[in-house]
Amino acid sequence: MTAEQREFYDSYATGFRAAPSATFLLVDGAGHLMGPPAIWVHSQPLGNSLQVFGGAIRYHLNFSRRSQEMAILMVAHHRDSAFERFAHQQAGLKSGLTQQDIDAINAGQAPRLHTDEERAVYEVTERILLAGTLNAQEYEKYTAVLSVPHLFELVTLIGYYLMLATQLAVFDIQPPDEH
Repeated sequence: MTAEQREFYDSYATGFRAAPSATFLLVDGAGHLMGPPAIWVHSQPLGNSLQVFGGAIRYHLNFSRRSQEMAILMVAHHRDSAFERFAHQQAGLKSGLTQQDIDAINAGQAPRLHTDEERAVYEVTERILLAGTLNAQEYEKYTAVLSVPHLFELVTLIGYYLMLATQLAVFDIQPPDEH
């Protein structure tokens, strides 16, 4: 590894990402990167940028964690992304989704939706995954519930995880065998 690649690797192998309390690990028992970082390590400008962007997507949106994980799992189901499903089922359980909710999403059905935000996130995500956009009526309906800034965040989250699903598929990145 180059010095830059080693620094990138270490950011996943040490610190909060490697702590026992982490939702899921991105370095396996043999020390290999897993998931998106296994691809990103090959291009430091993109890998570092995607790492920072991913942190913003995961930790700085104005949605409940439950709503975020629901949308991510919907993308994983839509793209049949085994690694996204593996990682975000665990994150979903920690965010308040039940196994029954996750099973529903994995079957292409709605989980239990408790709030207007959750209903809007589910419906917007479903519409974008199926049609690629919202029509004018849908846009008005969902900006009234979510606001324009929050709709932007949701569309960005969906696009980010669609990109990850594509990278994971092209480079055949699978979840660890033990899961």
